[in-house]
Amino acid sequence: MPRARPSAEIVAKILKQGALKSGIQRGQALALWPQIAGPALCELSEAERLEDGVLFVRVADSVVAHQLTYLREEFIRRYQEKLPGMVQELRFQVGAEKKAKPKSKPAALPKLSPEEEAMLHQLAERCPQDLRDVILKAGKAVLQKQKESPYPPCPICAVPSKENPCKPCQKLLAEAAIQREAGRLTRFPLKPRLEGLALSAARYLAQNKLEAQLRDLLPQVIQQPELIAILQDTARRYLQLRTGDKEVRPYRHLLPPALISLLKEV
Repeated sequence: MPRARPSAEIVAKILKQGALKSGIQRGQALALWPQIAGPALCELSEAERLEDGVLFVRVADSVVAHQLTYLREEFIRRYQEKLPGMVQELRFQVGAEKKAKPKSKPAALPKLSPEEEAMLHQLAERCPQDLRDVILKAGKAVLQKQKESPYPPCPICAVPSKENPCKPCQKLLAEAAIQREAGRLTRFPLKPRLEGLALSAARYLAQNKLEAQLRDLLPQVIQQPELIAILQDTARRYLQLRTGDKEVRPYRHLLPPALISLLKEV
């Protein structure tokens, strides 16, 4: 069973790799629809929302829906070029959007602890001045949403989910391209070739593979101390993958506990 992570560590992972970036990309997917569909078709259609890799597009009538269905594969291909892994399916819905029923006043969101607030400010200070307010607001919203949910965040997309990883991300993990990239990242953790959720999925698989290698190497090194260099190299790649930094000595505490006392240098 994976260990529970402090909220601050979750926030750092979300802002660096997961929910904030994927949230921005979901907005980009909607904004890109006019370019994807072209000037004529975008006048008759509108991208409404993106859920679990499915882009829902509202169209004027059934004739337009029928025409767009024939172009569905081409639209998905164009999205793959611009936002790899973000849009995996298209669904066309005919007619005007139904009016939503009046909603009751939303409940107050959970408050952040002083430690969580301080972590957000530290992360924002690393960003350009003109983006700090955006990072603070987005980070606060993400963490509040997580605290409100009874489920832990998906380790790939960071969206709270009863299943971990969530079902959409499980499908992503099964893709051959993701698995190939995961194998390459175990060897070259600082040279990714994918982006967005596809990269997060490949990193998740690669991290699991490196953790398994570390567990297998540990008893061998105890019996054969001359293998310590192999263990150090594997631990170094594991930490580079987790942090994205080349210099990993400050991150020894992120190693599995059994390795920390054994590996004085990484």
